[in-house]
Formats: sequence, structure tokens, C-alpha cells
Amino acid sequence: MDVSFYLYDMYRQYKPHPLLEPYIDAYWTVASVAGPAAVSRILPDGCVDIICNLGDAAVSDAGTPQQQLLAPEKAYLIGTMTRYSDSCQPGIARLTGIRFKPAAFNSFYRLPLQDTADECIEFGQELVTLLQAAGDHFVPALDKYLLERITHASRDMLPVIETIRRHQGVIRIGDLARAHFLTPRQLERQFLKHTGVTPKAFANIIRYQAVHRHIRKNPGSSLLQIAFDYGYYDHAHLTNDIRKYTGKVPSIIMEK
Repeated sequence: MDVSFYLYDMYRQYKPHPLLEPYIDAYWTVASVAGPAAVSRILPDGCVDIICNLGDAAVSDAGTPQQQLLAPEKAYLIGTMTRYSDSCQPGIARLTGIRFKPAAFNSFYRLPLQDTADECIEFGQELVTLLQAAGDHFVPALDKYLLERITHASRDMLPVIETIRRHQGVIRIGDLARAHFLTPRQLERQFLKHTGVTPKAFANIIRYQAVHRHIRKNPGSSLLQIAFDYGYYDHAHLTNDIRKYTGKVPSIIMEK
């Protein structure tokens, strides 16, 4: 879950214990005082998050048919996102999250992730009690909790994820499967189990991220050339992909 922008008073990220770094991207917190409703746009990043709400109720997927309330003193699993989402915090925000690197979640929990993409599910309620007891010392508390749970069950998937990243998502799924001595069917089963999405859907997320970075760093670039370089059919295909993942067209991103 990539935070595109926050209108909160404070958004912070924290590094996990070094032994957890292959699996945990970051711990993060969001805090705000009472005031106007704060809205944030969340962009897909291929990760799975657990969010613990220790403040007032928040709303996920605000303004859509998928809108869901994040109740106070509850924990939620946010599955791999395949589209952008707007989150709204109308009161006092106090959220704490664990962002698992792609395919790393099942090294800590025995929960196959099929059917969790774009879903917000109550999960991991023991973390709420842990965080309430830990107070400001939540980072070492989370480190201890996760180090005691780690099984490395999804470790074999991490090199596959790295191959996709190295190719910036522009790789044929058949070639990816052969590179890791799997059949395409085996690869798809493993991706659905460990990420909740197909390898093609995941590769498309990684490709969009690479394109998004390219556009931001090179605002004068030709969109037609970018489309060609990153394996899109044409300019329209690229534009539709960016709109799906960010809610914006490339020209708006270039203006930032």
C-alpha cells in the first residue's frame, strides 16, 4: 500500500529489525488531531498490509460501492491492491500498520491470500492489544512479535518477485516460470497463494510503478516512447493503466 498523499498531521515510517527486512517493508503510523476530515489516496504497490485502528473510525474506499468502515480498536488485513483507493479519516486518526513485502505475508501467517486482492478483512486482533500495551515503544514490540512468528514459508517466492522487479514488470510469464523451474500453472498457484493476484497482474503493478517513476523524473518525455519502452500496446494503453492505478492521467503526473 503506497501512500500517495496524506492530509494528516503526521505520517511516519519505521524500519523493522534487520532479520525482518527481507520480509517487512516498513512499519508506519498515521496520526491527526480532530478537525476537518482528512483524505488520502493509496496507490497499489504489490504489498499486503495489516492496519490497526487505535483512533476514531476511518473509511476505506471512500465514496465507492466497496466503502468499508475501519472500526476503532480493530485490526484489518488489506490485500494486494490492483487499483487506487481513497481513505477518509473524519475524526482523530491513530493508525499503525505493518507493510509486508510482496509474497512475504505467509512467512508469518497461515492464510492463503486467494480472494483477498482489494479486500479489507478483520484480521490479527491480537496486534491491537499488543500496540495498546506498547505505547510509544511499538517498534521493538512488533519486532519481537514477528520474529517469534517467522517461518520463512514464502521465502522461495522472493527471488521470483526480484526477477519481476529487475525487469520492471516487462517479462513474459512463460519466461518467468522457466527461469525459476516452474510451469506457468505452478507459478500462478504460488502467486495467488502468496500475493492474492496472478503473476501477470503483479507484473503489471510493478510496470506501472516503473512508468510512474519515469514520468515523475522525466516530465518532458514522450508518452509514446515510454509506452514502447515498457511494453504497452500504444499511448492509450499506457494512459488507461496509469488512470487505473492512480486515478490520474500521465499529463497530470508530469505537472507534479
